[in-house]
Amino acid sequence: MDSFADRTKRRLRDELLDAAYDAMVAGGYDGLRMNDVARRTGVSRQTVYNEFGDKWGVLQAVAARETERFLLDVNAALAEHSDPIDGLRAAVERALTLAGDNPLVKAALGQPGSHQASQLLTTRGQQVLEVAHLRLGEHVREHWPEVPPEDATSCVDVALRVVLSHIVTPGPPPAAVAAQLARVLSPFLSQARRNA
Repeated sequence: MDSFADRTKRRLRDELLDAAYDAMVAGGYDGLRMNDVARRTGVSRQTVYNEFGDKWGVLQAVAARETERFLLDVNAALAEHSDPIDGLRAAVERALTLAGDNPLVKAALGQPGSHQASQLLTTRGQQVLEVAHLRLGEHVREHWPEVPPEDATSCVDVALRVVLSHIVTPGPPPAAVAAQLARVLSPFLSQARRNA
């Protein structure tokens, strides 16, 4: 059982992340100020620095938490389908729809001065990609055991990179992208299942 101190520390971290999230949605990365996060949470600025290190650390922590929340919905879409192709199609559509509606993603990609925030989805997106890869990979291995692990890993990687690309540079509607990706990966997944 968690101690009172652990629960308090976790609650404070969540409040700090909520305040940082609100600041970034309102003003992009440039609108994120350690002083404001501290003031909104009722702590000192040093407490924010102690928790996250610096402004980039705050951004990474917010992105990690939002990625985890995002993946709960994506995994739910995967779980609704016993067939890997149908699950892939549903998960990609859900991911693109959620991203299109997400205030933080909109701020990172659309707010003036949010170039650094957008890097979490592009040139410095390794953390988001690793978290997503880990969570989706676990889900696929658990729910689709007939797909060999290395093939599941390849499909997750391809799907994630396509989804991130379409989040950063939107194209056709989510359903069309999902159908296209499922069509492209379907022969691969079908063959992998037959060979298992």
